[in-house]
Amino acid sequence: MSQPESPEQSKRRLEHMGFKPDQVQEMQRLAAAMAQQQVRRTMATASNFVTTVVALLTSAVGFVAALAWNDAISHWLPTISLFQTNSDVMKRFYYALVATVFAVVVIAILGIVNNRIKGQNLINNNPNQM
Repeated sequence: MSQPESPEQSKRRLEHMGFKPDQVQEMQRLAAAMAQQQVRRTMATASNFVTTVVALLTSAVGFVAALAWNDAISHWLPTISLFQTNSDVMKRFYYALVATVFAVVVIAILGIVNNRIKGQNLINNNPNQM
């Protein structure tokens, strides 16, 4: 496998083919711009891929945590005398009520946290900038 041409070698080869020096410079400038654009596209694609994988993994971990809370609440609820009943339907309504209150509290807390950090990227930020 041969090594790629250097810009100087490409310039000489194109001039030997009959291109003027200013045309060669313009072609080299366009080739460099195209290469930079391709690098930007590749970086954006890689960034989108990583962002998607992180979001997917975060969702998966959140789902596992939700299942754990589901199990904890469903086992905790019968221990409270207020919610003890023989009716299966009432037990489900009580569970739905407790789960809804829990979800509202968690969402409110997350909203407060989100407003305080104002969408800042906490991973790559300099701690002195906050």
